[in-house]
Amino acid sequence: MICIENLSFSYPPDHRPLFKNFNLMIPLHSWVVITGPDAVGKTTLARLIKGLLKPSEGSISLPGLPESKQQAVAYIGGDPFDSFVGISVEEDIVFGLENQCLTGHEMYRRLEQALDWTGLSGMEQRMVHTLSGGEQQKLALASALAAGARILILDEALNMLDRPVRCSIRSLVNTLRKDPGLTVIEVSHSFEDALSSDRLIFLTGADDFFDGSATDFFRTSAGRGWLRLMGGLGSLRAAVDDLGVELKEDAWSRECLEYLLRNHRLI
Repeated sequence: MICIENLSFSYPPDHRPLFKNFNLMIPLHSWVVITGPDAVGKTTLARLIKGLLKPSEGSISLPGLPESKQQAVAYIGGDPFDSFVGISVEEDIVFGLENQCLTGHEMYRRLEQALDWTGLSGMEQRMVHTLSGGEQQKLALASALAAGARILILDEALNMLDRPVRCSIRSLVNTLRKDPGLTVIEVSHSFEDALSSDRLIFLTGADDFFDGSATDFFRTSAGRGWLRLMGGLGSLRAAVDDLGVELKEDAWSRECLEYLLRNHRLI
Protein backbone atom coordinates (compact mmCIF):
# COMPACT_ATOMS: atom_id res chain seq x y z
CA MET A 1 0.00 0.00 0.00
CA ILE A 2 1.13 3.54 -0.79
CA CYS A 3 -0.47 5.98 1.65
CA ILE A 4 -0.31 9.70 0.86
CA GLU A 5 -1.78 11.69 3.72
CA ASN A 6 -2.42 15.45 3.89
CA LEU A 7 0.39 16.08 1.42
CA SER A 8 1.36 19.68 0.69
CA PHE A 9 4.20 20.75 -1.58
CA SER A 10 5.37 23.91 -3.33
CA TYR A 11 8.50 25.04 -5.16
CA PRO A 12 10.30 28.19 -4.02
CA PRO A 13 10.39 31.09 -4.46
CA ASP A 14 6.68 31.72 -5.19
CA HIS A 15 5.47 28.94 -2.85
CA ARG A 16 2.37 28.40 -4.99
CA PRO A 17 1.10 25.01 -3.74
CA LEU A 18 1.15 22.25 -6.31
CA PHE A 19 -0.45 20.02 -3.69
CA LYS A 20 -2.43 21.02 -0.63
CA ASN A 21 -3.91 18.51 1.83
CA PHE A 22 -3.66 15.88 -0.91
CA ASN A 23 -4.72 12.34 0.05
CA LEU A 24 -4.39 9.17 -2.01
CA MET A 25 -4.08 5.44 -1.38
CA ILE A 26 -2.68 3.03 -3.99
CA PRO A 27 -3.08 -0.73 -3.37
CA LEU A 28 -0.14 -3.03 -3.93
CA HIS A 29 0.10 -4.78 -7.32
CA SER A 30 -2.14 -2.22 -9.04
CA TRP A 31 -1.27 -0.22 -12.17
CA VAL A 32 -2.11 3.47 -11.85
CA VAL A 33 -1.70 6.09 -14.57
CA ILE A 34 -1.23 9.71 -13.47
CA THR A 35 -2.11 12.27 -16.10
CA GLY A 36 -3.41 15.81 -16.50
CA PRO A 37 -2.47 19.19 -18.02
CA ASP A 38 1.10 20.44 -18.15
CA ALA A 39 2.63 21.87 -14.95
CA VAL A 40 -0.06 20.39 -12.72
CA GLY A 41 2.38 18.26 -10.70
CA LYS A 42 2.46 14.79 -12.30
CA THR A 43 6.24 14.34 -12.24
CA THR A 44 6.43 16.13 -8.90
CA LEU A 45 4.03 13.60 -7.37
CA ALA A 46 6.08 10.73 -8.83
CA ARG A 47 9.28 12.18 -7.37
CA LEU A 48 7.64 12.70 -3.99
CA ILE A 49 6.61 9.04 -3.91
CA LYS A 50 10.15 8.00 -4.82
CA GLY A 51 11.61 10.26 -2.15
CA LEU A 52 13.52 12.52 -4.53
CA LEU A 53 11.51 15.45 -3.14
CA LYS A 54 10.32 16.03 0.41
CA PRO A 55 6.75 17.14 1.26
CA SER A 56 6.29 20.57 2.81
CA GLU A 57 3.66 18.93 5.02
CA GLY A 58 2.06 15.51 5.31
CA SER A 59 3.54 12.09 4.73
CA ILE A 60 4.02 9.27 2.22
CA SER A 61 4.33 5.81 3.74
CA LEU A 62 4.69 2.29 2.35
CA PRO A 63 3.11 -0.08 4.87
CA GLY A 64 3.63 -3.75 4.09
CA LEU A 65 6.99 -3.28 2.38
CA PRO A 66 10.00 -4.32 4.48
CA GLU A 67 12.63 -2.63 2.34
CA SER A 68 13.70 0.97 2.69
CA LYS A 69 12.02 3.46 0.37
CA GLN A 70 15.26 3.82 -1.57
CA GLN A 71 15.23 0.11 -2.42
CA ALA A 72 11.48 -0.48 -2.59
CA VAL A 73 10.70 2.29 -5.10
CA ALA A 74 12.33 2.49 -8.53
CA TYR A 75 12.04 5.57 -10.75
CA ILE A 76 12.59 5.18 -14.50
CA GLY A 77 12.41 8.18 -16.84
CA GLY A 78 12.31 8.52 -20.59
CA ASP A 79 16.07 8.12 -21.15
CA PRO A 80 17.52 5.46 -18.86
CA PHE A 81 20.98 5.67 -20.49
CA ASP A 82 21.97 8.61 -18.28
CA SER A 83 21.41 6.47 -15.18
CA PHE A 84 23.61 3.54 -16.25
CA VAL A 85 26.84 3.19 -14.28
CA GLY A 86 28.24 -0.06 -15.69
CA ILE A 87 29.89 -0.70 -19.04
CA SER A 88 28.11 -4.02 -19.54
CA VAL A 89 24.64 -5.31 -18.67
CA GLU A 90 26.00 -7.42 -15.82
CA GLU A 91 28.14 -4.62 -14.39
CA ASP A 92 25.22 -2.21 -14.34
CA ILE A 93 22.95 -4.61 -12.47
CA VAL A 94 25.63 -5.73 -10.00
CA PHE A 95 26.72 -2.17 -9.17
CA GLY A 96 23.57 -1.47 -7.17
CA LEU A 97 23.85 -4.83 -5.38
CA GLU A 98 27.42 -4.17 -4.27
CA ASN A 99 26.24 -1.07 -2.43
CA GLN A 100 23.86 -3.26 -0.39
CA CYS A 101 26.73 -5.33 1.05
CA LEU A 102 25.22 -8.61 -0.18
CA THR A 103 27.11 -11.88 -0.35
CA GLY A 104 28.46 -12.99 -3.72
CA HIS A 105 25.97 -15.86 -3.80
CA GLU A 106 23.01 -13.54 -3.18
CA MET A 107 24.20 -11.05 -5.79
CA TYR A 108 24.50 -13.81 -8.38
CA ARG A 109 21.04 -15.15 -7.50
CA ARG A 110 19.47 -11.70 -7.87
CA LEU A 111 21.34 -11.05 -11.12
CA GLU A 112 20.14 -14.30 -12.70
CA GLN A 113 16.58 -13.76 -11.49
CA ALA A 114 16.40 -10.19 -12.82
CA LEU A 115 17.81 -11.25 -16.19
CA ASP A 116 15.25 -14.05 -16.40
CA TRP A 117 12.35 -11.77 -15.44
CA THR A 118 13.24 -9.23 -18.13
CA GLY A 119 14.30 -11.58 -20.91
CA LEU A 120 17.92 -10.41 -20.88
CA SER A 121 19.47 -13.79 -20.06
CA GLY A 122 22.48 -14.39 -22.28
CA MET A 123 23.15 -10.67 -22.71
CA GLU A 124 25.25 -10.22 -19.56
CA GLN A 125 28.38 -9.15 -21.47
CA ARG A 126 26.65 -6.85 -23.95
CA MET A 127 27.93 -3.29 -23.79
CA VAL A 128 25.26 -0.92 -22.54
CA HIS A 129 25.81 1.55 -25.39
CA THR A 130 25.03 -1.18 -27.97
CA LEU A 131 21.55 -1.89 -26.58
CA SER A 132 18.42 -0.77 -28.37
CA GLY A 133 16.01 1.63 -26.67
CA GLY A 134 13.76 -1.23 -25.59
CA GLU A 135 16.71 -3.25 -24.27
CA GLN A 136 17.92 -0.23 -22.30
CA GLN A 137 14.53 0.10 -20.64
CA LYS A 138 14.61 -3.62 -19.82
CA LEU A 139 18.07 -3.17 -18.29
CA ALA A 140 16.81 -0.29 -16.16
CA LEU A 141 13.96 -2.52 -15.04
CA ALA A 142 16.31 -5.46 -14.35
CA SER A 143 18.59 -3.26 -12.22
CA ALA A 144 15.59 -2.04 -10.23
CA LEU A 145 14.23 -5.55 -9.66
CA ALA A 146 17.62 -6.92 -8.61
CA ALA A 147 17.95 -4.09 -6.08
CA GLY A 148 14.63 -5.13 -4.52
CA ALA A 149 12.17 -2.68 -6.06
CA ARG A 150 8.52 -3.57 -5.66
CA ILE A 151 7.06 -0.20 -6.67
CA LEU A 152 7.90 0.88 -10.21
CA ILE A 153 7.46 4.50 -11.30
CA LEU A 154 7.49 5.03 -15.07
CA ASP A 155 7.73 8.75 -15.82
CA GLU A 156 7.00 8.98 -19.56
CA ALA A 157 9.46 6.08 -19.70
CA LEU A 158 8.17 4.45 -22.88
CA ASN A 159 7.43 7.53 -24.97
CA MET A 160 10.51 7.32 -27.20
CA LEU A 161 9.94 3.67 -28.14
CA ASP A 162 8.05 2.51 -31.21
CA ARG A 163 4.64 0.93 -30.65
CA PRO A 164 5.60 -2.79 -30.88
CA VAL A 165 8.47 -2.37 -28.38
CA ARG A 166 6.30 -0.21 -26.13
CA CYS A 167 3.57 -2.88 -26.10
CA SER A 168 6.16 -5.60 -25.44
CA ILE A 169 7.57 -3.82 -22.38
CA ARG A 170 4.11 -3.00 -21.04
CA SER A 171 3.22 -6.68 -21.35
CA LEU A 172 6.43 -7.60 -19.51
CA VAL A 173 5.73 -5.13 -16.70
CA ASN A 174 2.17 -6.42 -16.39
CA THR A 175 3.49 -9.98 -15.98
CA LEU A 176 5.88 -8.78 -13.26
CA ARG A 177 2.93 -7.52 -11.24
CA LYS A 178 2.32 -11.18 -10.32
CA ASP A 179 5.91 -12.33 -9.97
CA PRO A 180 7.77 -10.77 -8.20
CA GLY A 181 4.75 -8.57 -7.43
CA LEU A 182 5.11 -5.02 -8.75
CA THR A 183 2.98 -1.97 -8.12
CA VAL A 184 3.17 0.33 -11.15
CA ILE A 185 2.71 4.10 -11.14
CA GLU A 186 2.93 5.58 -14.62
CA VAL A 187 3.05 9.24 -15.62
CA SER A 188 1.70 9.40 -19.16
CA HIS A 189 -0.35 11.48 -21.61
CA SER A 190 -1.19 8.43 -23.71
CA PHE A 191 -4.82 7.46 -24.19
CA GLU A 192 -3.84 3.82 -24.72
CA ASP A 193 -1.75 3.78 -21.54
CA ALA A 194 -4.69 5.14 -19.57
CA LEU A 195 -7.02 2.47 -20.93
CA SER A 196 -4.66 -0.36 -19.99
CA SER A 197 -4.35 0.79 -16.37
CA ASP A 198 -6.42 -0.34 -13.40
CA ARG A 199 -6.96 3.23 -12.32
CA LEU A 200 -6.58 6.77 -13.60
CA ILE A 201 -5.55 9.76 -11.50
CA PHE A 202 -6.26 12.99 -13.42
CA LEU A 203 -4.69 15.95 -11.62
CA THR A 204 -6.34 19.34 -12.04
CA GLY A 205 -5.29 21.40 -9.03
CA ALA A 206 -3.62 21.48 -5.63
CA ASP A 207 -6.24 19.26 -3.98
CA ASP A 208 -8.57 18.47 -6.89
CA PHE A 209 -8.29 15.30 -8.97
CA PHE A 210 -10.29 12.52 -10.60
CA ASP A 211 -9.72 9.04 -9.20
CA GLY A 212 -11.34 6.09 -10.96
CA SER A 213 -11.29 3.99 -14.09
CA ALA A 214 -10.21 5.45 -17.42
CA THR A 215 -13.52 4.46 -19.01
CA ASP A 216 -15.46 6.37 -16.34
CA PHE A 217 -13.23 9.41 -16.72
CA PHE A 218 -13.59 9.56 -20.50
CA ARG A 219 -17.37 9.58 -20.08
CA THR A 220 -17.20 12.85 -18.13
CA SER A 221 -17.18 16.28 -19.80
CA ALA A 222 -13.63 16.88 -18.53
CA GLY A 223 -12.57 13.50 -19.89
CA ARG A 224 -14.05 14.11 -23.32
CA GLY A 225 -12.35 17.50 -23.45
CA TRP A 226 -9.04 15.87 -22.58
CA LEU A 227 -9.52 13.29 -25.33
CA ARG A 228 -9.88 16.04 -27.93
CA LEU A 229 -6.62 17.64 -26.79
CA MET A 230 -4.71 14.34 -26.87
CA GLY A 231 -4.84 13.79 -30.61
CA GLY A 232 -4.28 10.34 -32.09
CA LEU A 233 -6.47 7.57 -30.73
CA GLY A 234 -7.90 9.84 -28.05
CA SER A 235 -9.30 12.33 -30.57
CA LEU A 236 -10.74 9.43 -32.59
CA ARG A 237 -12.50 8.21 -29.47
CA ALA A 238 -13.90 11.69 -28.85
CA ALA A 239 -15.20 11.86 -32.42
CA VAL A 240 -17.00 8.54 -31.98
CA ASP A 241 -18.48 9.84 -28.72
CA ASP A 242 -19.80 12.88 -30.59
CA LEU A 243 -21.70 10.49 -32.87
CA GLY A 244 -23.46 9.02 -29.87
CA VAL A 245 -22.04 5.55 -30.59
CA GLU A 246 -21.75 3.33 -27.52
CA LEU A 247 -18.60 1.20 -27.46
CA LYS A 248 -17.73 -1.79 -25.34
CA GLU A 249 -14.34 -1.65 -23.62
CA ASP A 250 -12.89 -4.26 -26.01
CA ALA A 251 -13.81 -2.11 -29.02
CA TRP A 252 -11.53 0.86 -28.29
CA SER A 253 -8.83 -0.04 -30.77
CA ARG A 254 -7.62 2.36 -33.43
CA GLU A 255 -8.88 0.05 -36.17
CA CYS A 256 -12.38 -0.08 -34.71
CA LEU A 257 -12.61 3.68 -34.25
CA GLU A 258 -11.32 4.44 -37.73
CA TYR A 259 -13.81 1.98 -39.24
CA LEU A 260 -16.71 3.66 -37.47
CA LEU A 261 -15.58 7.12 -38.51
CA ARG A 262 -15.07 6.11 -42.14
CA ASN A 263 -18.57 4.68 -42.28
CA HIS A 264 -19.90 7.97 -40.98
CA ARG A 265 -17.71 9.75 -43.57
CA LEU A 266 -15.85 11.80 -40.99
CA ILE A 267 -12.36 10.77 -42.12
